[in-house]
Amino acid sequence: MEFLFFILPMLIFIFGMLMLREKGLAPERINSVILGKPNNKKEQPASERTQNGQKKLKPSILGKFYLMIRDQNAQSSQRISRLLLKAGVRGDNAVEVFRLTRFAAAIALSSFAWLVMTFAEQIEVTQPLKTFIILAAGAVGFFLPTVLMINNAIKRRDEIKAGLPDMLDLMVICIQGGLSLEPALTRVSSEIRHSYKVLSEEITTLNVELSYLGDRFQAYQNLQERVDLPEVKSLVSMMYQSEKLGTPLAIAFNTLTTETRKERMSMAERKAGSLSSKLTVPMILFFVPAMFVVILGPPILQMMAM
Repeated sequence: MEFLFFILPMLIFIFGMLMLREKGLAPERINSVILGKPNNKKEQPASERTQNGQKKLKPSILGKFYLMIRDQNAQSSQRISRLLLKAGVRGDNAVEVFRLTRFAAAIALSSFAWLVMTFAEQIEVTQPLKTFIILAAGAVGFFLPTVLMINNAIKRRDEIKAGLPDMLDLMVICIQGGLSLEPALTRVSSEIRHSYKVLSEEITTLNVELSYLGDRFQAYQNLQERVDLPEVKSLVSMMYQSEKLGTPLAIAFNTLTTETRKERMSMAERKAGSLSSKLTVPMILFFVPAMFVVILGPPILQMMAM
């Protein structure tokens, strides 16, 4: 019976959509009913007039709720799209596939929990606890793909941050050797493909967008959205300003490389400085008891032997 609690709403929704389709309720007609928009020119709504002299209906409470849900859906799609880009998942239907995966995982884990508690004779739980476990399993399945994507985005960001100084050094060498920006990006991408695969993919994507997009600034903005790093933001600003103002790319890349190396060294020094405080708790938990055993063990054994 608990399993039907999850399946019945889906079946009712599908049946309602089929009934609307059979009755010929087109999206334009639904908008005219819910939002107060005219379906054709013959309909004359009775409300305030627009600038063209026509009348339009004010959205009802249901219409306002529909507009709110639509805006929230658009904002959610943008957030999911940015998350998938940072995680390296690309495609025309990536957002829809991700949403379908979340619902499929929620239904799968809920069904698995229901099957385990229904057919396992060793498990005896009360009805409220069984319902709570099924709902908790569905919630875990719903949020699990999001957690995996966030984890993948963090790993990609850390890998890009680790390989960025080497990439900038190679860019300086290629540009000082006489290559322009696009051939230099191609050369650097091929050189670091085995060491920093994720960074090589991002450079290749940037090179393709610079070649085929009409707006080069849009290509730089896409790179900044895919990689959420301050170093990449500085790189994007530097390349765009160099093209716009005519600054030599070799000097700009050399300056950015020096700053990146200094930032990397300062981060290593900060980690080394915080090492002593981080080792305090492990030393208290593991080294101090061992020292007490070594120091106090022989006298205690001698006293026990007396």
